[in-house]
Amino acid sequence: MKIDPIGDVRAEHDKAMLDIAFYEWSAYKALLADSKRFVVVGRRGTGKSALAYRLSEHWKLEKRFCIEIAPQEEELLGFRSVASLFGDSVTMIRAGVKLLWKYALILEMADALSKYYKTSSIIAQSSLLNTNLKKWQQMQGGIFLKIRRLTFDWLKSLDSPASRIAEISERLQVTPLLVELRKIMKDAGKFGVVLVDRLDEGYEPDSTGIGIVDGLLYGTGEFREGMGEEHVALVFLRDNIYRSLQSSDNDFSRNVEPRVVRLHWDPQELLYVAISRIRAAFDSTKAGEIKTWNAFTENELHGVGGFKQCLQHTLYRPRDVIALLNGAFFEAQKHSRKTLTQRDIAESSQTISKSRLDDLEKEYNSVFPGLNRLLSKFNVNNLRITPNDVQRFIFETLSGSELSHIEYQHLLILSKDHASVSALYSIGFLGIKNDVSKTFVFCHDGRLPTKNILDDTELIVHPCYWPALGKSELFDDENLAEEIFDEYEVTIYSADADQRSQILGRAISALPGIPLGPDGAGDFEEWCAQAIGICFSYHLNNVALHPNKNAKQRRDVVATNAGTGAAWKRIHEDYRTRQVIFEVKNYENLSIEEFRQVHGYLGREYGKLAFIICRSKSNELSGSESIAFREFYKSENSSMIIKITASWLVNALSKLRSPQKHDFADVQLSKLLDEYVRVYANEQPTKKHRGKRI
Repeated sequence: MKIDPIGDVRAEHDKAMLDIAFYEWSAYKALLADSKRFVVVGRRGTGKSALAYRLSEHWKLEKRFCIEIAPQEEELLGFRSVASLFGDSVTMIRAGVKLLWKYALILEMADALSKYYKTSSIIAQSSLLNTNLKKWQQMQGGIFLKIRRLTFDWLKSLDSPASRIAEISERLQVTPLLVELRKIMKDAGKFGVVLVDRLDEGYEPDSTGIGIVDGLLYGTGEFREGMGEEHVALVFLRDNIYRSLQSSDNDFSRNVEPRVVRLHWDPQELLYVAISRIRAAFDSTKAGEIKTWNAFTENELHGVGGFKQCLQHTLYRPRDVIALLNGAFFEAQKHSRKTLTQRDIAESSQTISKSRLDDLEKEYNSVFPGLNRLLSKFNVNNLRITPNDVQRFIFETLSGSELSHIEYQHLLILSKDHASVSALYSIGFLGIKNDVSKTFVFCHDGRLPTKNILDDTELIVHPCYWPALGKSELFDDENLAEEIFDEYEVTIYSADADQRSQILGRAISALPGIPLGPDGAGDFEEWCAQAIGICFSYHLNNVALHPNKNAKQRRDVVATNAGTGAAWKRIHEDYRTRQVIFEVKNYENLSIEEFRQVHGYLGREYGKLAFIICRSKSNELSGSESIAFREFYKSENSSMIIKITASWLVNALSKLRSPQKHDFADVQLSKLLDEYVRVYANEQPTKKHRGKRI
């Protein structure tokens, strides 16, 4: 009888299952496509370590040099002695740790190169790298222990935190070493990957702990930027640590937040996770996810609805789903069954519910002092409550004598204006009734509620915590079960998805208000730059407007082609286009003059391909546009000048509302390239479109 038939909830003990049943979800694909993001944030159990492992395996197959860092608790605790030499402020500690970390990453990468037969001789020939590397290799232990052994004594001998920080860069030659390493790897045609995980081990939420993690973040980001866009560096952070950094680092919103990927799971993705593991565990060959799920469940759990019923016992995290199903299959095996029943799920949820509540308290107690005290006021008799009930719990907690100063202060602040409800909502403990959809909305992304909290607002504790609070039977009340799971189906509210839709919606709705012709030309140029930046955010860098040399008051859109994704890699390799020009025309029809103008820009880093964006109602080329295209395509330079319409961009923006379709524009651009080569280049007839030129 297997206790964990579908795998272990800890990634470090689950590699065998991850190798055969890892679901390549949207965040995994996004991180493979986008090297600009270097911080991955998620709550406990959202798959950070599994993601780090599978990304590492992928990049190793690409023959990249992978540096994987996952420190033990004692390593980070020991490193605090070094960090404390930089003073008491987060800013000073961050500055010192950042420099030490960049130095360590440089030498770790150089060490990997020195052990590879094709690059070992190159490293040996670099006196700068080799001198530092020999000292580094003499140190025993993990990366943090090496830093401490190499730097602690001479740092301590200096008289002030400021002098220590100033001495690091000069003594360790961080910048020259980074330049040298980048040159060596570029000349050798090699690329590196740095993956930093498990920074919560040994983490303390004081200025030293926050400064250490902040410095590691900044150091990793600067290392990646210094190495170039072809290299990858990722730091995986728990949400509670991320929140601490947000509140303590005044530069965080500018320097780090734009580079963050938040891990969020929707029900469909969690279903795929479960099915992938069930197939691997039980050698199932059933075609289709739903058929596979139905084959291992009884009627009451069949279909997507049945799976969503199981999700009510979870916090929409892979760890919860795996633990719940492992327990349920164990219950079924005890009764000699291969299929799961509601009773199996309920029994399993009893076991894991207390663990979920413990996880919540551990994860957020540092940023929500007194959370465990407040949650102790909830029980089986107050699962459905109002904001006034929460206020009462707050004051009852405040009246207790066991509170520390920081706990008392924090809870006192939360006692104002129903702030406690917003706080408990933002960590996923309480759901708020949406009066329009008649659902209880839960958040697992740290987002605050968008609606005003009134005295009579209906609240509910997330069902996954009910067993821990004393409700032994989740399905004992048919009316309540129907109310919660049908009329009041629990909805996960994703902060990222909501903000994403709002931004895209504003961009789409702005276009109709821009008049055609000269009056709207400037606004249309701005709109195009924004649309291109969003549609191709993974593939184009430094999207910007710059003056048109033929009309100083007009501006083209230019961007750097990162060479990632099918279309942009093809554009770089086939047409030698690293700098991409988008000529913007705020009218419908194009003449040969526009094609001639764009053709004049091509050559050197602009290669042999460019785009014209216009307001045409048709994405196809008209007869005269086809003739103009072929004239330059068949010229000596074989230039490819492609027309993109505003409506084409609007369609791409609309599709991007779904994070799973992040590569939609790239796929459509690949098809457009094929169409130009197969149809227009070979003089295939196209339907004429007439339109009035403004």
